[in-house]
Order: sequence, then structure tokens, then C-alpha cells
Amino acid sequence: MATQPQAAIATLIELAQQGEIDPWDVQVIDVIDQFLSELGLAGDTDQLLKEADLPQSGQTFLWASKLVLLKADTLESLTAIEAEVQEEDFYEDWAETDTARLPLKLESRLRRRASAPPPKRRRVTLQEFIEQIQQIANEIEDHTPKKRLKTPRKLSNKAAIKQITQLAHDENLTELAAQLEQFFQIQMPPDPEIPVVFELDELIRQWLAYKKEHEFFPQEITAKQHRHEKVGIFWALLLLSAQSKVELRQDDFYAPVLVRPLYRMAIAPNTHC
Repeated sequence: MATQPQAAIATLIELAQQGEIDPWDVQVIDVIDQFLSELGLAGDTDQLLKEADLPQSGQTFLWASKLVLLKADTLESLTAIEAEVQEEDFYEDWAETDTARLPLKLESRLRRRASAPPPKRRRVTLQEFIEQIQQIANEIEDHTPKKRLKTPRKLSNKAAIKQITQLAHDENLTELAAQLEQFFQIQMPPDPEIPVVFELDELIRQWLAYKKEHEFFPQEITAKQHRHEKVGIFWALLLLSAQSKVELRQDDFYAPVLVRPLYRMAIAPNTHC
């Protein structure tokens, strides 16, 4: 697949072969207009700009500016060279005169121009045009920033502590789910036909009493601790629900969340012994 510089050079050669440009006198602006027409940027409508390939059009504008700069530099250098030649001719003519005195009535000898001199025009050949495109392509390639390899960033102390806390939180939920599973097995009635359904708030109250009886627990739990315990129990119930060990149900919005343990089938043989 041809690169953009190769495509531009091929287009220039094709235009020269078709006689649309003069290889010995390339009109830079006209050639740039043809490139913009091919990219769909020659119109004035916003729709053309929306449908244009922005990277390609940006590259074309960059080349256009550099090519115009090339022609401007050549014109400037040509003007400077001609000015030096005229100055040297003036001094040579002055030295060849027999006398260094100025002629009489100098004003009558001066010829004034009615208008400014026409701008100097320097022809840009197709070969120079192609060489300039290749030079621009090399400059763009040299200045293209290389993609840096992304190195994994080290976690800050705060982020590391957060991850450790999250892992500990997950382990606590697993442990809490196991404790709830044991609690449900203890709360099961002897008769497996009796349905066992807890409301979430009642389950939390019974769970707190269970923890207070079987392990160290503060005599009075604050509202913040109760809310934290409620959230932890709900997460543990979700884990047990995913394991098909409990069933969660809510009949209506804002209605109490009902919890039904599914351990009766597992302990049913023991109840009939």
C-alpha cells in the first residue's frame, strides 16, 4: 500500500503526463487546490468538512504550508541575488566613468516609475516539487512521537491499603455467610414441613442476639454499627442466594425483604429418624 508521500508524488507525475501541470513551472497553489479537491475540502459547506478524513487533510495542509514556504524562500533568495547583481553593476559603471563627479541636473536624468515593479517570479520545477515533498515526509517521520510502553504503576500506600481492606472485606463476608449458614441450621424446626421465613429486620435482631450469646459482642450496639451489620448480612445473604442456600423475595416495592433458608431437604432425613 502506497504511503501518503508516494501517493502525492504519483499524482504529480500523473498530472504532468496528462498535461495539467508544466513540469518546468509548477503552480504550487493550483496543485494544492487539486489535492484538496480530491480530499473533499475544496467546497465551503460544513458537510464536506464533516465527511473529510481529518488526519489526511491535516497532513495535506501541513505539506501545503511547507510548499508555499519553499516558493516564498526561492522568491526571496532570487530577489536578494538580483539586488546584489544590480548593486555590483552600479559600482562597476561608476568606476568605469572618467570622473567621479555627479552629472549636472541629476533630477532630469532620473527616470521615475509610474508604479511598483512587478513581483519577481521564480519557476518551481516538478523535480524540486517532488524533492520538497520527500523532505517534508522525512521531517514529519523524524518528529513523529514514538508510543511509550505503558509500565504498570506502583500502587500508592492508600491504594494498597484499600485493596488489602477489600480482600479482608471479602473474606469477612465469606466468614459471615458461613456463620449465617450455621445459624439457619440451628434455627430450623424439627418438622421439615413447617415453612421458615424470616423478615430481614427480624433476622438481623435474631442474628445479633445469636452473636451476643456465642461470642464477644458489645452490650449496646450503636445505630452506625447496626447499619453496618445490616449491610454485611445482606451481602452475605446475596452470597448464600447465589449458592442456592437461601431464597430472597420482596413482593412489592418498599415491602419487607423475606429470607427463606433452603436447608430443610438436607436435614430432613435426620428429622425422621
